[in-house]
Amino acid sequence: MDMEKLKKRKKDLGLTNQEIADLSGVPLATVQKIFAGSTRSPRNDTLSALVRVLFPEEHEDEENALRKQPDCIRKSMVTYGSGASTYFDYTYKDYIALPEEKRVELIDGRFYDMATPHSRHQIVIGQMYSQLAECAREHEECLVLLSPLDVMLDSDERTVVQPDIMILCDRTKMRKGRIFGAPDFIAEVASPGTRKMDYGKKAGKYIDAGVREYWIVDYERRIVMINDIEHECRHAIVPMEGEISLGISGGRCRIRFGEIAELLDTLGDI
Repeated sequence: MDMEKLKKRKKDLGLTNQEIADLSGVPLATVQKIFAGSTRSPRNDTLSALVRVLFPEEHEDEENALRKQPDCIRKSMVTYGSGASTYFDYTYKDYIALPEEKRVELIDGRFYDMATPHSRHQIVIGQMYSQLAECAREHEECLVLLSPLDVMLDSDERTVVQPDIMILCDRTKMRKGRIFGAPDFIAEVASPGTRKMDYGKKAGKYIDAGVREYWIVDYERRIVMINDIEHECRHAIVPMEGEISLGISGGRCRIRFGEIAELLDTLGDI
C-alpha cells in the first residue's frame, strides 16, 4: 500500500494518530513515526493493521459480509463484501458542509466517494429514465426521479444516498427537496467505479430499508440483476436484451434493453 495513499485517506477521514492507534492496535509512537515519515518501511503486519482501519471495506471477510445480508439478497451478492462502518459517525450536517465538487454518499455514518460517471453510464440512465417517464405519464401514479437527489434512506441523519434512478409512489416521502425513506424502485447502473458498492453494501441497505424492487444494470457485462423483493423475493440475472418489465408495475412498465444495447454498440469507444 502506497504511504501517500494512506496519508491522504487519514486526512480525508479526519482521524487522529491516537484514534488510528486505538482502532488498529498499533502503538501510538509507531503510528506517529509512520505518518511523520520517519519510518519509511513499516512491517507488513503493522501496515496491514493500518490498512484495515483506513480501508475496512477492502478487508472485511466476504463470507461474513454475505451472511449479514437479508436472506433474499444473498443470491444477488457476488464477492464484493461491504465495508464496516462502526468507526465513523458523520451526519447530514457534515454531508452538506462538504464542497460542492466533492461527490460522496453517506451510509451508516461513513462517507463513500462516488466515481465520476462514464458517458456510457449516463447514456444508459438517460434511456431508462425516458422509457420509465413515458410509462409514468400513462398511468399517473408514481414519480420517476434521477440522481442527483438526496435520499434519507433510513429517515435519519446518518445515511444519504443518491440512486441513479428511482420510482416513488408515496409522494408524502418527498419533503424539503429530499426523499425520506425508501423509494419503491431503485436501479443502479453499475460501472467499474461503482460495481463494488452496487452489488454489496447498497444492495443490503436498500432491501433493509424497504425498497420493493432493486435492479443492477451492468452495461459492461450486458446483464441486468433483478431483485423483486415484493414478489416472493424473486431474484434473476438476465441478459441486457429484449424487454424487461418492472415487477412493481404488474408488467405495465417495461424497459427496452435491446434498444439500449444496440445504441451502446453504435457509439464505439466514447
